[in-house]
Amino acid sequence: MYSPPPDPGTEQRMRAHHARAAKALNVQTEPGEEFWGRAGRTLGAPARTADGAPAWLRLVSAPQDKASGKLGDGNLDAQHVFGDLDGRRPALLTVHDAVDNGTTYRAELSARVEQPVLSDDPVLQRDLPLPDSWWEDLAGTLAKVAAVNTDRVAVRQQYMDRAIPEFVGTPAPGRDLLDHRPLRPALG
Repeated sequence: MYSPPPDPGTEQRMRAHHARAAKALNVQTEPGEEFWGRAGRTLGAPARTADGAPAWLRLVSAPQDKASGKLGDGNLDAQHVFGDLDGRRPALLTVHDAVDNGTTYRAELSARVEQPVLSDDPVLQRDLPLPDSWWEDLAGTLAKVAAVNTDRVAVRQQYMDRAIPEFVGTPAPGRDLLDHRPLRPALG
């Protein structure tokens, strides 16, 4: 999670387009927390559908010439391939696209996860007291994901080769090693 962008213009523009997307998708955002992505490129908030179902409204923005493929279609592609992964992935309910002044906006309305948050930080700071069944479910879900062929690259090997030694202090594993690593990390 990030703070609102330092540029007030970006913050206002994203909030205005988030509100327009809510209206276009006939949802009501709930008061309270909003969640920003890096540099104000995304803005998400809890919402309710017209029939009262809990939902999540996420708005992503990108320059119009970069708004397809990896930047814009990941959640939609994942919905087509995986659905909700047997309840382990929030279902994407609908999308709404808009273009304004050279920027493309995609609003993604998803089912809201009602499970408690395990960590409010993207980097785990402590060991989580999760039962073995949780790790077994994760392994099964990851096996389903791994079985799907794709040409998408989330993290390039070159980045891992540079970043892992810098931040972790060990060499990055090669792609061949990643398939054989245990799923349950040891924190320490």
